[in-house]
Amino acid sequence: MRITQYYIRTFRPHFCAALTRLFYAGKNVHFGTGFRCDSIPRIMIDRGATLKIGSQVELRRNVEIRVHQNSKIEIGSNVRIDRGVRLLTTNKAELHLEEGVRVGLYSVFNGGDSIHVGAKSLISGFVYLQTSMHGFKDRSLNVQNQGYDHAPIKLGKDCWLGTHVVILPGVELGQGVVVGSNAVVTKSTENYKVIGGIPAKVLKERT
Repeated sequence: MRITQYYIRTFRPHFCAALTRLFYAGKNVHFGTGFRCDSIPRIMIDRGATLKIGSQVELRRNVEIRVHQNSKIEIGSNVRIDRGVRLLTTNKAELHLEEGVRVGLYSVFNGGDSIHVGAKSLISGFVYLQTSMHGFKDRSLNVQNQGYDHAPIKLGKDCWLGTHVVILPGVELGQGVVVGSNAVVTKSTENYKVIGGIPAKVLKERT
């Protein structure tokens, strides 16, 4: 039992991290000290893009990171990203997870425009941050042929997004905002509000 625990908690994360560093060396990817991962993440990065991973970052299994065109992803120190999370940027977008952020199972960050998540924020499982929306107004064209509209998303420090939350383009959440599970957030919200519903509305203020 102790050998199994040692393998799962200590040996495998450091061994997979060493392989990850070796595999992605020289591909615009920068790793800080103390990096750990439960499996080798799938990293796709274009020549003009940059991925920077801070110190003491931990990735669980099956994390996918895609950095396209001239975009940038920066993961701050002491960030933990759970299984199956997908981080994607393209165009000239920047995705920044500040120090101490936690990201839950199978959440998706879709960065056609920039995404900024403040320090110590908590993103629960199955959350979707969506900065791009298909055009759809021209009925003579298929939706998939009408291109995209983009707008950034910004979360202040100490935000908490409950499970299955969706954040739509252009939303800015102030410091300490709490979003209830299954909410669809379409408008920006001031500091320390608790919001929920579809579309999300202010329910109360944190005391």
